[in-house]
Amino acid sequence: MKAYLDITLLPSDDIGHHFLWSKVFQHIHLGLVETKNDDGTSSYGVTFPEFNENKRLLGRKLRVFAPDHNSLEALNLSKWLDRLHDYVHITQVRDVPEKVDQYVRFTRLQTKSNKERLARRAAKRKGISYEQALQERARFQPQESNAPFIHLQSLSNGNPFRLLISIEKVTELTQTAQRFNTYGLSKGAALPNF
Repeated sequence: MKAYLDITLLPSDDIGHHFLWSKVFQHIHLGLVETKNDDGTSSYGVTFPEFNENKRLLGRKLRVFAPDHNSLEALNLSKWLDRLHDYVHITQVRDVPEKVDQYVRFTRLQTKSNKERLARRAAKRKGISYEQALQERARFQPQESNAPFIHLQSLSNGNPFRLLISIEKVTELTQTAQRFNTYGLSKGAALPNF
């Protein structure tokens, strides 16, 4: 990744921090969906420079990375965030520093917390009835996570969900393909942390 820009959520008395994260991230997701690759992945990655896992905070800053300046300018995040221009500050596209000694991988964390959803999936996958799948999960104990999250709404079915985000610090940058999901989260790639 050679280029990046920062999006900072501005403090506001009339709109809450978590609500703003939800709106900003939903619009960025829409932009990434519109520009996704043929294989369904995105060439754009995101990091949260002020991420604090212990305090369960994302911070107020989102950093968007792209392979080059032209790609990031073509994404045109200002257009996607136009309705929120009073609540965000978007920097110009900048070069990633040449000397970076820390890398991070932000991933989507999916916990097994809903017995009914898991039973529906198992019934479909195994070709059994929903009731049978539910009986198989009679002793199910939901997993919980204290990871920071963003409230979003599914574009496919309209259901609300929490996008749980976890961080992994990486000491060496491997030469894997820089592919991300349409939330800009990692599919194995690490990004500079500065």
